[in-house]
Amino acid sequence: MSSISNIYSYNKLSSYTKLRLEALGIDPTSVSTESQAQHLIAQAEDARKQGTTLKHGGTTREQLTSEAKQLAQKVGARFSDRDSLEKILENISYKLNNMSKNHEDNEVIQIIQAKLSDIAERAEETVKIQKNIFNEMEMISVSNKLILGL
Repeated sequence: MSSISNIYSYNKLSSYTKLRLEALGIDPTSVSTESQAQHLIAQAEDARKQGTTLKHGGTTREQLTSEAKQLAQKVGARFSDRDSLEKILENISYKLNNMSKNHEDNEVIQIIQAKLSDIAERAEETVKIQKNIFNEMEMISVSNKLILGL
């Protein structure tokens, strides 16, 4: 019954809204009203404008991992292609600690530390936005279930 209701709700959305949802990677059948769809579209577009979308046009984990690998290469920190972003950042931090213990150039260490912090902060922000989007989708799902009496 719920799939029939979803199809019926899907048909209530304007064709423009359906296209916008699909372009943003959102399943139009998961939305029951035009206002819910517009709210989701606005959130997805805000996330995209902030440069933290997980798909096209923003900072992705892959981009952050690539930046971290480049930084690791500059400081001589070891990593493998299979290492996670967090592991690479941890290795860079470890290398920076060793550099400071060896009294290497503090200015260089500070520059590298700033870049490391920037990558870590953007990674955290990406995760937060992803969780917010999933929470919003869950709220819409619960709302749909309540509306449908499930």
